[in-house]
Amino acid sequence: MKKILLFLSIPIAAVLIAILALVIFVNPNQFKPLIIEQAKAQTGFDLVIDGDISWNFFPSLGFSIGKTQVLNPAEGFKQAQVVKFDEAALDVSVLPLLEKRLNIGNVTLNGADIFIQKLKDGRSNLDVVKQSAEDKVNQTASSSDATNEPAESVNPASESPWEISLEGITVNNAKLVMLDAMNSSDLTLSDVNFALSQFSFGEWSNAEFDITGKQNQQTFAVKGKTEFKVSQDLSDYQLRGTDIEAQFKDPSTDIKQARFTLDSFQFNSVSKMALSVNGTASGMNIDINQSASIMLDQAMTELKIQNMNVIGKVDGKSLPLSPISMDMNSDIRFDLAKQYLDVTLKKLSVNELNFDGSTQVSLAPSIPKIVFDIHSPEINVDALLKQMEQAAPEKSETTAKAATPKQSNGTNTTASQAEPDLSATRTLDVTGKVSIDKLTASNAKMQNVQTQFKVNRGEIDLQKFAANLYQGSVSANAKIDARKDVATYTVHKEIKGVQVQPLLKDIAQMDFVSGTGNITADIKGKSLVVDKMKQNLAGVVKINFADGSFYGVNVAHEIRSVQALFKGKKAEEVQVKKTDFSAVTATMNLSKGVMKTNNLTAQSPLLRILGSGQANYVNETVDFLVSTSVVGTLKGQGGKDTDELKDITLPITIKGTWAEPKIRPDLNAALDEQTKQKAQAEIDRAKEKAQKEVDRGLNKLLGDDDSKQKDDVKKAAGDLLNGLFK
Repeated sequence: MKKILLFLSIPIAAVLIAILALVIFVNPNQFKPLIIEQAKAQTGFDLVIDGDISWNFFPSLGFSIGKTQVLNPAEGFKQAQVVKFDEAALDVSVLPLLEKRLNIGNVTLNGADIFIQKLKDGRSNLDVVKQSAEDKVNQTASSSDATNEPAESVNPASESPWEISLEGITVNNAKLVMLDAMNSSDLTLSDVNFALSQFSFGEWSNAEFDITGKQNQQTFAVKGKTEFKVSQDLSDYQLRGTDIEAQFKDPSTDIKQARFTLDSFQFNSVSKMALSVNGTASGMNIDINQSASIMLDQAMTELKIQNMNVIGKVDGKSLPLSPISMDMNSDIRFDLAKQYLDVTLKKLSVNELNFDGSTQVSLAPSIPKIVFDIHSPEINVDALLKQMEQAAPEKSETTAKAATPKQSNGTNTTASQAEPDLSATRTLDVTGKVSIDKLTASNAKMQNVQTQFKVNRGEIDLQKFAANLYQGSVSANAKIDARKDVATYTVHKEIKGVQVQPLLKDIAQMDFVSGTGNITADIKGKSLVVDKMKQNLAGVVKINFADGSFYGVNVAHEIRSVQALFKGKKAEEVQVKKTDFSAVTATMNLSKGVMKTNNLTAQSPLLRILGSGQANYVNETVDFLVSTSVVGTLKGQGGKDTDELKDITLPITIKGTWAEPKIRPDLNAALDEQTKQKAQAEIDRAKEKAQKEVDRGLNKLLGDDDSKQKDDVKKAAGDLLNGLFK
């Protein structure tokens, strides 16, 4: 036994003595020229080793090297070195290798500096690396062609896996500079530090890092830490305690702090994450906090984000409304395999506005398909616009002053004549529903607003618009064809049972008519520029008002005034200037900026009103003639009973602007009509009296003769009288 042990110990001792002699008597720095020569041959770079080289062989096999530089292969670059570092070290335990265990010690890299530059002519200080790689590929291909010996096959399944562990990685004060003159891009990463604790598969490891960087005018800093675990087959990953902080700054943005935290992560398990952002961007102060529960499946094809809460506040002079407070809660599911996104909006509050709904997005088609359904309990557009005006009075004044010179030189006018760019709708496939319980816009108050529309490849289809307003309802549908640069459109609209006067009071501060309104409109046009739209508008509008009044004129009183004027008297004054009606109907034809009608009709127990004329909706002027006839008693219209002017027609002219129309009765025409009627009545009475006298005289002259001769005489006498009173 002793002989056997002695036999085995001799070679082991010889190996140990050889290693010891190598360490003691051989200086690794003697190999610097060889290392430099081989580096030049293999990479094409010149290597400069200023520091010392040291090695160790047992119990670990490793080396460390001091200050080292890799020089640029050519002149013209801003920095002489491509790579330089102060120290690099690596070692591997020897004995575990016999058991297929790769135990790597701490990998250290101190003061690393990497410099990459591309000149304007396209040359780079890494070109020599590319050339060397191409040469190696060519050499490998040549040797493969020359060698036909089959390689020994190795069955990976029969090989037991290696166990790999890492004591750690330490990177201190590293730097990376990338200059690209062709694309005018400069990137610098400085103060790069990275630390990894002991690592082995299936065990938790700690990692920390921090980076400071600059790209062109942007500066940023990132630091973070996490714990992670990776399975031996690299199929499973886990994280815990992830915490990352960042800062970012450029001429328009200053993110003082952005923080992301993740309590844990594992496939098919729920994890809690949080994100906060605080800083300024484009003149806005931003303070946003987000939290959610996330889950990702093992195949990494489905991501679920549940109870995503976003609470934030944004304010600044550049905002149309400031401040903006937001509170949102939603669920999100994204199927990567099907390219499908599903968002359920449980709550979205923006200041006083509240929304809820859902959105689905399919990214698989060539044009993404979007479907959404949004609901809001109440939206007051007027209040929102008022808040926007109050929030930025200085901005409004500045904008108004800036707009004045533009209008004077015609620039603003030219811009207003440009067609809106709807080309984006040609790349959309959107179907939407919007419902609002209460809506106020232009001071009009609506309830139960329902809107359904579709935008598909340049065609905008308002399939449904319905709402209740002022004891009535409104419904509409419309289409806009934006497939060409100048859009065309059609609109159908129906208003039923709407109380007209309160509606006019709210939207136009006008109350000249009351009653129940029913309106049907079918119009079409071309162009969405306001002036051109008015010119190209064409169609038919039918109105039917019932049980109302026209305010501003009391037709019955005007008729009594005409009657009193004819008698040389003065009519009694009335306190209310209005004309009641039981029905008002009209058909209005729109064409080339003018609305015309010739069948305006108003009916009441007293009056019959016929009107005709036109309204120019380009110049916003009106020119109407309304003829009013008395068909009943004047009693009940604020005056005493009289039948003397029954069937008399009173013309009323309505001329002027829409804002201030002038309503005037044509008394001269009415007096002419009255005179004509009275004269005709006197003629009729004189004719009747003369006829009686002629008949009496003929009876005395001819006696009781019933012959045909007597009848002929009477007829001749009657024709003579008609000729006299003609």
